[in-house]
Order: sequence, then structure tokens, then C-alpha cells
Amino acid sequence: MSSRSRHIAVIGSGISGIVAAHILQQKHRITLFEKNDYLGGHTRTVTIPHGRDQGLAVDTGFIVLNRRTYPNLLRFFRQLDVAVAKTDMAFSYWDRAQDFYSAGTGWAGLLAQPRNLKNPRFLRLILGIPRFLAQTRKKLLSGALKGLTLNEYLQREGFSAPVIHDFVLPMAAAIWSTPTARVGDFPAESFARFYDNHGLLSLIRRPSWYYVRGGSHRYVQAFLKRFTGTVLTGHPVREVRRHADAVTVVDHNGTAHSFDAVVIAAHADEALAMLADPSDDERALLSQWQYNRNRTVLHRDPSYLPPKSGVWAAWNFLKNTGPQGAQPLTLTYYMNRLQKLPTPTPYCVTLNPFDSQPVQEEVAAFDDTHPMYTFEAMETQKNLDKLNGVRRTYFCGAYFGYGFHEDGVRSALAVARHFGLEL
Repeated sequence: MSSRSRHIAVIGSGISGIVAAHILQQKHRITLFEKNDYLGGHTRTVTIPHGRDQGLAVDTGFIVLNRRTYPNLLRFFRQLDVAVAKTDMAFSYWDRAQDFYSAGTGWAGLLAQPRNLKNPRFLRLILGIPRFLAQTRKKLLSGALKGLTLNEYLQREGFSAPVIHDFVLPMAAAIWSTPTARVGDFPAESFARFYDNHGLLSLIRRPSWYYVRGGSHRYVQAFLKRFTGTVLTGHPVREVRRHADAVTVVDHNGTAHSFDAVVIAAHADEALAMLADPSDDERALLSQWQYNRNRTVLHRDPSYLPPKSGVWAAWNFLKNTGPQGAQPLTLTYYMNRLQKLPTPTPYCVTLNPFDSQPVQEEVAAFDDTHPMYTFEAMETQKNLDKLNGVRRTYFCGAYFGYGFHEDGVRSALAVARHFGLEL
């Protein structure tokens, strides 16, 4: 791009769009399009509207980060003067049909069921986890995981059923918001590299985790205070038309807006759908991405947490009892623990509550989509940046990486560098 100031459309106000808009405004005029009536995408904080907890801010999307693997997000937060505080990432597993549960919340969680000390399932789990962690790191470093799915690796190495079904698959499903029946299709090498980078293949030297003080919406608010461009919420984009000398963005009302360039910070499938005339490369790369839909419910119903409060971890996996292929992930974040909420009332965020178990005391509910990490999708990542700068169009999003906030920030930084700008 030339050095002159341009009028740029940024479509999507998740972390990728926000960071792209924040950086590009240094030199250019920005119009930010957002289909929802709020900014932030998966960053969504609910403020309790009434009762004794009125005004309490509870996150329902993006919640945590760490200093080791989120350096660019933290740099962005420092620019915005956004404060973070330490939390923990303990995980619990509850097989309600078998009355089996355990948690990494210390001895109280690990031995919440004393009879487990004589339970072969529990003993195989506890003894098998260290072997899984050590073996997986060894295989990653040797290159032996290349070309294998997670399921293929687990079966090839002969890990026990408790290690696979009570630890590896539930935890991976929780991290990527993916049904356990499908998370096993995740490329084993990418799974292991992510775990290793996040310290999850070690029982020691794990990174400390942090949440945003006052709720993650604080960074969205801080961005808005510093943003000098135009914000159009409630403006889904119907179509993006590229011309030799301009880009036309057509909104839901049919209004055509003219720009010098466009940054599409939406999910890959949405990005492809809004292109009036996608190139062969755009179609080939973006069409490989599929998304999984999850229902997210904020509530005060502790029945989605393990029976004993000592087992209430930050992340709580509840095994579905229905057909495995048809059942989505059911995961509950215990927000009192994650955000250090100053209230005795339990606030929970549950992904995909059971149809047979309606949530009591629901506060809010949302539908979210998360990328599915297949070999075909991840193979596109090495070429995605080649789409940027072609026909005045740029792409960014968390699908450029592992699907997390840091990945979204990194992809936005790559777009900004095409314009000669940095965070």
C-alpha cells in the first residue's frame, strides 16, 4: 500500500477486528462494521441487572490469558491500561451415570470420593496421566506425531481408557469447545504443540493464568475510548465487491459504502460468503473451515457442577449419557472461581446444557460458533496470509492459529504490517 491515508473498512469487531482497527487508525480513516448490537465478538460480559449482585460483571466468552503464550494480547492491554489479575485453571470431570468424579483442585478435589482409592478406573487414570504427558512430549519432539489424528495416536500408544476418556478427550473438547466425538480428529502434532507451548505436557512449571479485572468488556470499552473512526453496530455485511480502484461494502439495508481497502475480521466461512466474486485461492483456502455451534448459558444452577463443592473447579466437564456421536460438549465454567467474584451465589457459564435438564435461574443465553480443526483446515494456515493485499482485501481471525485471542491479535498484526504499521 502507498503511504497516503486511506479509508478502510474493518468487518467484524472480535479481537482481530478491534486490534486491526486500533492499529490502522494510526494513519488511516476506519469504519468498523459489526453485525451484533455490541462490540467484542466472543468477548461478552454480562452485568447482573438486579438483585443483591446488581452490577456484578460476569464474562461469558473470552475469560483467561497467560503471560507465556499471550504476549501480543498483553501488549495490547498495556496500551489500553487494562488490568489483569491471577486466577487458576483447575479442571474437573464428572461422569454422572457412573457416579465418578474428580478434580485438580488439590487433595480435596482429587480424593473427593475416598472409594476411588480402590477404584481401578481412578488408579489407572492417576497413574496413566504422567505417562501420557511424558510420552506425548517425547513423540512431539521426535516428529513421530506427523500425519496422525489425536485418536490414532492415543490408540497406537495404548493409553488406558480412563486416560483417554476421562482426561485427554474431555480436556481437549473443553479447550476447543468441540464435541468429544469430534475432537479426536484433531491433528495430533498440533494438539501436542499447543499443549507443550501452554505447559500442559508438564506437571510443573505451568504458566500462571489471568482474567481481566472488572470483566473482559473492559478492554472493549478502553478501545472505544481511543478509537477515532466510525462504529456501525447492528450492521451485518451482505456483500463485499472489489473493483480496480475501490471496494464496495453493502450492508444489510442494501446501502453501499465505498472504501480504499477492506479488512475482513470474520470467521472464515462468513468471510467467504460475503465475497461477491471470491478468487480461486480465496475459495480453496476459506472453504476448508467448518464451525461448530455451541449454546452458551449464564446461570445460577449448581446442578451442572460436581456434587461436592470441593470439586468445583474453574472448568467442569460433565459427561453426556446420550449417543456419543450426537451429543455436544457440556462444559461449565465456575465463574466465582475464575473471576474471583465477591458473592456466595454460584455463577456458572455452561456450554450446551442437556435438553433433559433445563437450566434453572438462567441469566442470559447466546449462540456461539467455534472453528473445527481438521487436517484440511490447518493445512490452509501456511497460505492464508498470501490472500492479504490482493484486490484491496485483507483477512484476519483466530482461525489463522489455534482459535484463541492471541491468535486473533497475531493475525491482525500481520494485516497491519502490510500497511507498514505496528502495535
